[in-house]
Amino acid sequence: MVGVAILIPYTVSEKQDLSIQECVKNLREIDKAMRLWQLDNSKPMDAPVTFAEIVEYLAEGVSTNCPSGGLYVVTGLTNPPMCTFPGHALSNEGGD
Repeated sequence: MVGVAILIPYTVSEKQDLSIQECVKNLREIDKAMRLWQLDNSKPMDAPVTFAEIVEYLAEGVSTNCPSGGLYVVTGLTNPPMCTFPGHALSNEGGD
């Protein structure tokens, strides 16, 4: 029974870490799509942008959904894309 008590928190923590990594990967791809949209449309750095405008610029296979159920938010080129799930942000990239 003690082994189970130790295993469950480790498994939950590992799953959370994987979710954060996947979310950050998606956020990086969304940021790339924002930059491609900017270049293709000759937009200035302070231009507003919506998620709908950049969807076609996302690489094939990139999820538009956070694996933890958060929502991705895109507001403008001066702001990085965000996730509404706590702890999921491009600043969580770590040492890639």
